[in-house]
Amino acid sequence: MELKTVQLKPKLIGDLLDIIHNAIIVINSKNKIIFANSRTAKMFNTSVAELQNNDIYKLFMPDDTEIMVTNILHITRNEREFEGEAMLRRLDGTTFMGLISGTSFQWDNRQEGIAFSIHDLTDMKAIERSLMRSERIAFLGHLIDDMSHQIRNPVMVIGGFAKRLKAKGTSEKKINAIMNEVGHLEALLDTLNNFIRLRCPVPQRVSMGELIDMAETTLRTKVEACGCNWISEYEEDISDKDLLVDKELMIEALEAALDNACESYSNDSGEKNVLFQVQHSSDPAFPYVMAVVDHGIGIPSEIFPHIFGHFYSNKTKHIGMGLTLAQRIVEEQRGSVTVSSEQGKGTTIRFHLVKERRRPIRTTKLT
Repeated sequence: MELKTVQLKPKLIGDLLDIIHNAIIVINSKNKIIFANSRTAKMFNTSVAELQNNDIYKLFMPDDTEIMVTNILHITRNEREFEGEAMLRRLDGTTFMGLISGTSFQWDNRQEGIAFSIHDLTDMKAIERSLMRSERIAFLGHLIDDMSHQIRNPVMVIGGFAKRLKAKGTSEKKINAIMNEVGHLEALLDTLNNFIRLRCPVPQRVSMGELIDMAETTLRTKVEACGCNWISEYEEDISDKDLLVDKELMIEALEAALDNACESYSNDSGEKNVLFQVQHSSDPAFPYVMAVVDHGIGIPSEIFPHIFGHFYSNKTKHIGMGLTLAQRIVEEQRGSVTVSSEQGKGTTIRFHLVKERRRPIRTTKLT
């Protein structure tokens, strides 16, 4: 790309740049700020005079100065243009997310500089967070609707039997029926309590190897305690790949899928194998897949559309919230869950995961 050359007329250019809504910053070849418009001063809670001659590095987070800022300057000077998001720091220490556009240019004495335009993304990010909260609230609203229906049924049974006992005297059969319904109701309330209190994910940079180690040490034991054989398959080089996930919650989601796999076998089933796979995917949006595979009874076709529904289960004495929990955990970490099943042959539950989302510009120094 050809290097841009402009003839600067300071007062005219300055007046024009002051009416632009974005912050405009110009730095010289030594990375010093030689111009900032009034919008820049407002955005960074300071004055134009205080910005003058400051190092551009001071406007970024300390953790980003060594790699990210150096990379931005490198790209802009070598490719002549740059655009991307970054967390920026005001001179008073507060921060905001900004969209940065940079252009390299020369002025009339052949000196080189970079002009940056910065747009404050605070409002946009707040809207994104609000939408995520709204989705969670809407989900819990639907859950509560289903909850009232699920609780009403055992309560009606309990009430009906209690009236009969009062009218006709006690009987062991009716007392057992009441106790069973009470137990189901208690289990339902425990499940709901755990689900509603499910914390929001706190994603951190985690290697796939860390997740695999946690699965091997915590989940293998639970699978074997259910009388099933734990089998694991990990694709070559997958352990070194980085994710941005809440690993404790991801293990909880895996546990729900593994419970489903163990329960797919009947008491008279022969070899009860549960396979845990981790592999690459050809889908660029979800480059990694964790799968739980069983060879149990499978899911009947008439039930399959409801498998992620609240409280839906084709097994007696089950609450039917396992896959709902797993799906919620994974989707709140920007992943997805899919299920494939064939009746009489088994079921595969796949967690499609995103990679560590920080851009290479923040993690790898350019040379």
